[in-house]
Amino acid sequence: MTFPAQWDDGTDPSTPAHQVHWYDDRTAIIRQALHTNFEGPFLYLLLGDERALLLDTGTGHAPLRPLVEKLAGERQLVVAHTHSHGDHVGGDGEFDEVVGRSAEDVAQYFGFADWPDGVVQFDLGGRVLDIVAIPGHHASHIATYDRNTRLLFSGDSLYPGRLYVADWPAFRASVARLAEFVADGNPVDWILGAHIELTGKPGQDYELGAAKHPDEHELQLPPDVLTELATVVAEAGEEPVRIGRDHFIVYPV
Repeated sequence: MTFPAQWDDGTDPSTPAHQVHWYDDRTAIIRQALHTNFEGPFLYLLLGDERALLLDTGTGHAPLRPLVEKLAGERQLVVAHTHSHGDHVGGDGEFDEVVGRSAEDVAQYFGFADWPDGVVQFDLGGRVLDIVAIPGHHASHIATYDRNTRLLFSGDSLYPGRLYVADWPAFRASVARLAEFVADGNPVDWILGAHIELTGKPGQDYELGAAKHPDEHELQLPPDVLTELATVVAEAGEEPVRIGRDHFIVYPV
């Protein structure tokens, strides 16, 4: 179970449109190349015995379906999203069936009885995922916890970069709920978000729209960063405020 020494940082325009790294033999981390779009989003393909779950489809600036179908093999493919902003749903049109984009669609598909409360299980066959609703960045946002690898996929709610907060009360509640889920007997080895926007220097971000990221921060974050995020937004109070830390920047919009 490893991470690459370096992700495609946009400095070489001749690289493939997607960089694929197998964390283990059933977990593919896919980065859309920065030279295709400055967002450089990370997508995740989780393989079970029967089904495969693709989290996000990128910006739509690079063909994705042939790659995903090759990696997923004969498994039934479920295409869902961490949330429904354009840089995460841009490739939806390539796929025949995609989970809907609204909070209501997501709640119905995964079986939430009282969105955003509760945790639901999603079985890929021999691989059970826990789905936690975490609106705040976006109304439909979810986090996905993989019991097998102890990876937590956090989308745009936590990653080494600017955490854009559209709904401050919802974000504070969601981060607290996610931290409580982890503390309640769901151990996390690494948190994997959807972007890298920080340099290797603590708290220093790239300019908005930068398509080259030399000396990037690592993608993976240790679980104590989630605890830190929950603590600082709780302490910040009810009014939105920008908070700069070594591994993230809380950025109300």
